Amino acid sequence: MSTILENLVKYFQNNSRAEIDKDWADSEKYDQIGPKISDFLEQSKLFYVIEPQDSYWEFNCLNNIIKNPEFSSDFFYFSI
Repeated sequence: MSTILENLVKYFQNNSRAEIDKDWADSEKYDQIGPKISDFLEQSKLFYVIEPQDSYWEFNCLNNIIKNPEFSSDFFYFSI
């Protein structure tokens, strides 16, 4: 099973620039659904800090959210 990064690298290696641009344009209809990725990342950065702990990563809640997000981050799932 490939990782998301491996699949993304394969996609860019196996598709022309024109095909990538077309696929990107086709995805614009989803821009109005859910939070923007920049909003999600900003809220996640304010809410969680990742710290190395021995042999695994641990999420600690910072609870520094300064504005009401336009989405719920309850679906955030981290697996080791």
